[in-house]
Amino acid sequence: MGAQVSIGDFSIMTSLSRKALRHYHDIGILEPAHIDSHTGYRFYDTSQVDHAHIIRRFRSLGMSIPDIKALLSTEDAASRTEIITTHLEQMEAQLQQTRDTVGALRELLAPVRAPAHVELRHEPPLAVWSIGATIEIAEIDSWFEATMRTLSDAVETAADVGFSAVLGGVYDRALFTESLGTATLFVPAPQFAAIPEGVRAEVLPQADFAVLTHIGTHEGIDRSYGALGTYANEHLISAQGPIREHYIGGPPSDPTKFTATEICWPIFSTTPPPE
Repeated sequence: MGAQVSIGDFSIMTSLSRKALRHYHDIGILEPAHIDSHTGYRFYDTSQVDHAHIIRRFRSLGMSIPDIKALLSTEDAASRTEIITTHLEQMEAQLQQTRDTVGALRELLAPVRAPAHVELRHEPPLAVWSIGATIEIAEIDSWFEATMRTLSDAVETAADVGFSAVLGGVYDRALFTESLGTATLFVPAPQFAAIPEGVRAEVLPQADFAVLTHIGTHEGIDRSYGALGTYANEHLISAQGPIREHYIGGPPSDPTKFTATEICWPIFSTTPPPE
């Protein structure tokens, strides 16, 4: 057994909305570890993260609920392999391109491991230029790429220098838990530059984070979210603020081609305030 977490934290750790989690509870494939008898609030155990990832990934690939139930209920390795193999063969018959998903599906058979390195970081207030919108989670990939290009171009033009600052993002929890929320991309505000049209100047408040660096593109980043959320809830005190990301390694000519993402999970400060 791990730590019990709220449905909101579990939603972020697994990329499953509250609605989906309630549905999977109702049909009996992912039941909460505990339900408060007074409030009705659902709580999940961090040991359930792997099952949630399996459910979400296989549902996105069209596996039926009965097959997922069978996959999760059996302890027989041969039976689990047969269920997975049958579904992969069906996918390959439907679309050749689904062969690219085999590696991701194999990864789901391994449990989420504690991250090799989590950094505890205090981020002071930061003056930024930003572009934000209220979007649905299904739109986030196209919005992300277009907005990142718009913001980087605006800063490079306004500052009249080569663009080299690290871009970041701030994401409301509702974007994860309700599949609809506010997303904001930002960059540290250049000095002595006029604010471009369509860009907002604001100050990000100070906050404390547990930080895990996800290497590569956003492919498989849900596993890093699961690992970091597990660590934050088992070793620290998870806070309810927005999630922050920093995008590392993107060349000035194309900042969308970053090579790593710092995931910043909000926590309560563990250091005493200065006297």
